[in-house]
Amino acid sequence: MTRHIQFKTQIAGGRAGEVSAQVKLETKPSACIIWTTYDPVTLRPAAWRFFGNRPGQRIEPLGDRIARHSRGDRGFRPDHRVIAAKRFDRVSDIEELVDRLFGNTDHEIAGLIDHMRDQPKPAGEPWLNAVRKGQFAAIPENCDWESSDGLAHLIDGYALLRQRDRKDPDIFADHALSVATKIGRWCGSPSDLWIALFLEHRRWRQSDPHEPDPSQRMLLDTLVRQLREALVA
Repeated sequence: MTRHIQFKTQIAGGRAGEVSAQVKLETKPSACIIWTTYDPVTLRPAAWRFFGNRPGQRIEPLGDRIARHSRGDRGFRPDHRVIAAKRFDRVSDIEELVDRLFGNTDHEIAGLIDHMRDQPKPAGEPWLNAVRKGQFAAIPENCDWESSDGLAHLIDGYALLRQRDRKDPDIFADHALSVATKIGRWCGSPSDLWIALFLEHRRWRQSDPHEPDPSQRMLLDTLVRQLREALVA
């Protein structure tokens, strides 16, 4: 999950009631602003504020109030907007901040189960129906690329991407594969991994030849293994 973040800081006890931010944040996927208050002695964060939406969703409009330069004699900054502190959500600790940035796994898993209920009942191996009900430990430990087609299609990857305002599956799939090829493992949340598996099966179904070579197969086996580990954890 990529998030474009603008950081703001304030010393503990500071009285600033607003910050400014670049308007181009409105065009970035998953953009947000983190406003940190820090202890002047230890320099450690003491509190956080968060302005943004869930992962995959665009930030709310920043508003129409144009910011001024910190030195008043330099006039306005037309590409910056002023955002009042009351528009920020207070965040209790770093764990909550991480959830704000990358999503709460429990909430995400529940959403996946709800999504699968709306999909056709799977044919084939009995364990697929158990997984559809949220019993993820039913995924065989030896499940690999060759045996994962049914697992991949328990979800509709296209629909999940549309829910996250990410409408181009080719861009998502190519980026996920590019990163995995470079570092040897797939990145993202359980939903990201499942969508990647769905899209990879679609990719290879339409390709010629229809089978990955040994190095590609190893990387795809890794994707299946990572997905199982992420769901069972």
